[in-house]
Amino acid sequence: MNDDYERLQLQTKKKYVLDTFRNGLRCIQDDSKVAQKFVFLCLALAVVALFFASGSSGNDVLSVVFRPIIYAVYAIAWLAECIGVIFVFGYLPHSWAYYDDFTRAGIYNQAREAPLLIKASRDGNIQQLTYYIKGYPLECWEDNRTRIESALNVTILSITQGSNNQLFELRVVAGCNLMGRLIPWADTYMDDSDTKIVLGINAAGIPVCIDFGQLPHWLLAAATGMGKTQLVLLILHQLTQKGYVIYLADYKGVDFGSEYRKPGHYADNDADLEQMLDSVVHELNRRRTEFSIAGCANLEEYVRTTGDDLHRIVVILDETSMILDTTGRDKEGKAAISVITNKLLAIGRLGRALGIHLLVATQRPDVGSVPGSLKAQLDGRICGHTADAQSSIVILDDGSAANLPAIPGRFIIRNGSETDDIVQAYYYHK
Repeated sequence: MNDDYERLQLQTKKKYVLDTFRNGLRCIQDDSKVAQKFVFLCLALAVVALFFASGSSGNDVLSVVFRPIIYAVYAIAWLAECIGVIFVFGYLPHSWAYYDDFTRAGIYNQAREAPLLIKASRDGNIQQLTYYIKGYPLECWEDNRTRIESALNVTILSITQGSNNQLFELRVVAGCNLMGRLIPWADTYMDDSDTKIVLGINAAGIPVCIDFGQLPHWLLAAATGMGKTQLVLLILHQLTQKGYVIYLADYKGVDFGSEYRKPGHYADNDADLEQMLDSVVHELNRRRTEFSIAGCANLEEYVRTTGDDLHRIVVILDETSMILDTTGRDKEGKAAISVITNKLLAIGRLGRALGIHLLVATQRPDVGSVPGSLKAQLDGRICGHTADAQSSIVILDDGSAANLPAIPGRFIIRNGSETDDIVQAYYYHK
């Protein structure tokens, strides 16, 4: 068995040398400045080789006999030095150190081969690292995210599959994590776009937004004390600043100020919520008619065509376990929930192009709080730490949120792209 391990380790080292050489060739081919340096160094080495070759030759018979051999040796030495230059150009700093760090942390396949760095690039303070490893699938990388961060002293922004099943791309920032602190909100952080709402920053300190223009409906969940309501308040503040028309359902009745409790736009019971949703559905149908008459497919086209300053609408449900869960409800209560759910589904299906959006928030992510039919309409997902993997699966369809640190304001944003964003939300206090 040890012989097999040693053989595979030797193969890994051979691949490392070969990939470094290929990377050097690629650098020379793709970068004209590197190519110029390579040519200059090769010429300089050729001059040195010729100097020593000419100095070692004489006119005696023995020198004449061995002169071709001496020239051949110097030519081979020159060629080896040129190959060495290519290897130097292709060398990735710390690549073998990273390999050792992975090994120390137990990040390797069953043959004890650790991931091998084959490409590295930088964009500001964000590094993109491409690793090669056989028999270590993407889910293993995700499951060992925190161990990888500790091994490399980095914070991982994303892990994605490369161009094949043996390549993996990591976007990382160096050990300093800018999310590990309270970040007060300031209105200067607001995005200029009408549809983008800033939630917080990632580990690189870059602001992260959700975009109602791309994903019109969102589901927000987190365990108690993880900052869900605080994030809703931050979103509400920005929506108000951007001129959105807000409809808020808040059955607890304690978290939102009087500015959000406008008659007809605020509900803390089933009857008021039904009436409020009726108003939204009525506006939805009116917009459908107006868009059809104008021959417009969406809100942006309608505003551009007609000049009518039509505002976007957001319906926010805070704590759906109190609103949509039928557990313990009597017959009338269950009937009311059915009516409310159907109205929400209509908004979810038809509101996308009409500038009418849903934001559904819950502290208890389960099928009772978020019916499957409604969840299917909510393409965007924001999830804080959950108590268990099952709760995370309800929101994200995987257990990622259960592994998220239990830090208030720390959220996973899933917006339909290949990678999730992990953010520390801004703290909004009026």
